[in-house]
Amino acid sequence: MEEMRKIKAVTGLLLGCILFLALYSLWDVQAMSPQLQVLPLYGKVIGVDPGHGGYDGGCVSVTGVAEKEYNLAVALLVGEEIRALGGTPVFTRETDKALIDPKKTTGYKKRKELDNRIALLQEAHVDALVSIHMNNYTVSKYRGAQLFYRADSAEGEQLALCLQEALAGLEEAHLREPSCGDYYILNACDAALLVECGFLSNPEEEKLLSSPDYRQRLAEAVASGLAAYFAPQPAQEAAGGEK
Repeated sequence: MEEMRKIKAVTGLLLGCILFLALYSLWDVQAMSPQLQVLPLYGKVIGVDPGHGGYDGGCVSVTGVAEKEYNLAVALLVGEEIRALGGTPVFTRETDKALIDPKKTTGYKKRKELDNRIALLQEAHVDALVSIHMNNYTVSKYRGAQLFYRADSAEGEQLALCLQEALAGLEEAHLREPSCGDYYILNACDAALLVECGFLSNPEEEKLLSSPDYRQRLAEAVASGLAAYFAPQPAQEAAGGEK
């Protein structure tokens, strides 16, 4: 009988602790919610697509580094900045992998791999997408970041303008104008951009892109452009609406 009372006492104590922790967690989330809501990307789901990966290395830099490595390094930092601004990043990959098994996939492998990326992003209902890439050209003198959006997407064009302004603080002298681009990944959502971060065929620009400090500033600029895109406009603020 005494043993049974001890068991009940311990059980009651455990249940009390569990209830306390649950209530504390709920209070903590509610207390934090107003603070989170003031963050510029609060409630936004942002697709972050590191181009290429796995069997598909993309282009190769002047020092022999595959584009896929640069793409992933920058994309992971972009994701961190999105989180810091209250958003939720959805990555198409977070490691060096492809979204197909090239040995078991027949036909146009690249298209099927991109289909899988788009399906992943659409299932997550992303509000915007930044697909991170690096550029390459046969003439090494060319350099500068450039943004591409879908020709029929006003939202994509507006997002490009916001990111263009944010990127101007990095290397304005070499920044290229946004342009329409027929890139399949841009079909993932309306507000979609392909971000060419720079030319790996240019030795000076590759040196920049291999710098952790420059990558961090690049990621901050991309996240800042996203925040500017989702910022309520004066007319929307008056009406109480949002983008």
